[in-house]
Amino acid sequence: MFKLTEEQKRFFDTFGYLVFKGLFANEAQAISDHFDRVMKACSPELIDWKHRAHANENRQFLTQFIDRDEYFSALLDDERILGIYKGLLGDNFIYRGSDANLFNCGTCWHSDTYGALLKYRNVKIIFYLDKLESDSGCFRVLPGSQHFGDKFANKLQAFLKKNDSYMDDLGLQDYEIPATIIPTDPGDIVVFDFRVKHATCFASDRLRRMFTICAAEKLRDEDIPALRDLIAAARNFGLKSYYGEAMVRTASPERMVHLQQCLDNEDALFTN
Repeated sequence: MFKLTEEQKRFFDTFGYLVFKGLFANEAQAISDHFDRVMKACSPELIDWKHRAHANENRQFLTQFIDRDEYFSALLDDERILGIYKGLLGDNFIYRGSDANLFNCGTCWHSDTYGALLKYRNVKIIFYLDKLESDSGCFRVLPGSQHFGDKFANKLQAFLKKNDSYMDDLGLQDYEIPATIIPTDPGDIVVFDFRVKHATCFASDRLRRMFTICAAEKLRDEDIPALRDLIAAARNFGLKSYYGEAMVRTASPERMVHLQQCLDNEDALFTN
């Protein structure tokens, strides 16, 4: 069974991210090919999205991405994914969802706070399907910025609140911010705390492909109403069920452990 080392756990606790070079190298081509097939098959459901985090440039995304397909749903059974999530979130973590993205733009510095109850740890795994360097949109991170309430993290956020930029306060473009820059090859994965500040600095017509798998610590009973509110918000994307059909239909008992809390509250899509 794949397990995180204690050093890796401490690194994540301290800096808010991990990188696994070549962890899925043997499957990289198959994953890329399968991604293209699913995105083509689901093209009528792609959502055109413009947001200030992406400088209001167009991107397309697909909700419930790994849920739609047996091949990708099985990633939630993969010992590498399970080992990462169990090491960071506990054995009973909950799977919160997945999306696929087609970008030809960068993203400004931000935290992924949407759709998350931040009193719990929320972790995202990203598969980038194309080789990315510092000048072609690779992942950048500000280590330690996930510690909300910390003086450093609070100052970073206060600067961003003005215009999603550090230019006014620091005189720096996004690509000039001192950061850890993480080039990736197909088969690498990046794992990060939703709260950590990250960006991809890039402007070109080149298309980048990526998809995510998101999970969180299992919620305590007193926070179920907040979970139900988050589930109800999925209506904004036209979802008729919290998980995709293939994800639930092919679920093993092990996978169901990570689906059950959201499934038990899925009726919030229709009643909240």
